[in-house]
Amino acid sequence: MNILQWIADRIVEALTALSGPIAPLVNMISSTSLAFTTQNPIVVTAWRTMTVVADLFLGLFLVIGAIQMMYGDSTGSLRMPVGQFVGKAVLTVILIHLSAFIGEQLLNFNNLLCGLVDANLQDFVRGVNNGQLFNNGQALLLAIVTTIVFGIGLFRVIFQAIKRVLRFDLLFVLSGPAFLTSFHPATAPVFSSWIRLYVVTIFEQFIQYLTLGLGLQLLIATKQTGLTGFILAVAMLNMAAEIPALLTRFGAAIGTGGQGGISSLLNTAVKVALLFG
Repeated sequence: MNILQWIADRIVEALTALSGPIAPLVNMISSTSLAFTTQNPIVVTAWRTMTVVADLFLGLFLVIGAIQMMYGDSTGSLRMPVGQFVGKAVLTVILIHLSAFIGEQLLNFNNLLCGLVDANLQDFVRGVNNGQLFNNGQALLLAIVTTIVFGIGLFRVIFQAIKRVLRFDLLFVLSGPAFLTSFHPATAPVFSSWIRLYVVTIFEQFIQYLTLGLGLQLLIATKQTGLTGFILAVAMLNMAAEIPALLTRFGAAIGTGGQGGISSLLNTAVKVALLFG
């Protein structure tokens, strides 16, 4: 047995031993488990607590608003019409208490989009592999390429997936107070910042996974295993790892469009959540 064969055997053994423990982490790249987010008992308890806080502050806002309207009537100054004030208050209450449902449905929609990427990638593999998916040997070879040669980039993407789940949990817990801030024009900018970050965080996974899927298709299609394949895979993983930063800048660019753009974004998000509910 030559030294290269011995090294290859040791790599195969190491990957086999690691495949089980790191599988849940790798799966976080392709989907967001509700057990870690909207159906996690700790996250749900924190969301309920913050929702109660939002309800209390909304009650305070309503009392202050009523006092301001009565004061405006007595002095003849301009004030918000009663119908508009009541309608906005009712909408705010509904959004606060539907925030968990909206967040979960948006996550489900994101997972559905990621599943479409999976199906497209599997169809592509069947097309280039005589109508079948990779066998164990081919899958192991692909795992060696992506884990050993490009391990740093792959684990960078895995860490980003973990950070994204934690960031979503935080934004989800704060969704009740965030919707509350949309009630008053003075706090509307806070809501604008939250909704941009919330939507970008949810769909960041789909964009990143789509990038990985397209990169894998390119790598498989070129059938390059040497220096060219190395360069392609490095570029693929680096591009996927840059997606969060690109989306952050995109979200900031949306924010410069004013309140109308944010309202449109929220309306679209709510419609999508209700459609897939």
